[in-house]
Amino acid sequence: MQGKKIGLVLFVFLIVMGSIGIFYIDSKKNTTDAKKFKEEYESLNNKIRESDGALYNTVTIPEKNPIKYVTAQEATNIIKNKTGILYFGTNWCPWCRNAVEVLFSSASQNNLDTIYYVDMDFLRNVWDIKDGKLIKTQKEQEGYYELLAALEEILGEDTYVLKDEEGKTYDTGEKRIYMPLVVSVKNGTIMKNHVGTISLEEGQTKYDKLKPNQYEELQKIYNALIQSIRSTSCTLENACG
Repeated sequence: MQGKKIGLVLFVFLIVMGSIGIFYIDSKKNTTDAKKFKEEYESLNNKIRESDGALYNTVTIPEKNPIKYVTAQEATNIIKNKTGILYFGTNWCPWCRNAVEVLFSSASQNNLDTIYYVDMDFLRNVWDIKDGKLIKTQKEQEGYYELLAALEEILGEDTYVLKDEEGKTYDTGEKRIYMPLVVSVKNGTIMKNHVGTISLEEGQTKYDKLKPNQYEELQKIYNALIQSIRSTSCTLENACG
């Protein structure tokens, strides 16, 4: 009898320790992701952007931020089956750099401890026009088209079109995930989304910091996104906030 009690105690002990171990691994993963995100975004502070010679704006990312990196396949699974906030962006995107500080502030205000981050760098394909023909200069990564399909309802009807120097248009025939894109999903249903940041004022560029009124306006949008996954009545047709 005593042996059975000892065995039961040992069994419970192993379960508890296993749970602690899993929690530790998940916590370590989140900490690693937070650090990686901070390093990636802050690495471009005051650097020159090669594509247009502009100066990147400075961002300050909290060490304890809610970022969790996910692949295209993982993001698709969240959109179809789970609940959460997804952020699609990358560190070299000027609008993304303005968006993240506001997004983190909204997450803190609403006690949101996880934001699923899809790094769009190299995930999307890249198109170019050469000798009057549309060609793909960078192939999309695995799971990209499945992700496009999962987001189809919020990507609009228009397909991605390029223009040459003479103004002639070339249609890729596929939709595009523009950055930054923040999406709220509840139980496999897209509730709300917001692409871009806030309309620029005269003389303001995409590299300039948001002004206080713009920051506040974007924060209200992100707050509504987060609150939509906690309400019972928010849908694309019946949006909250």
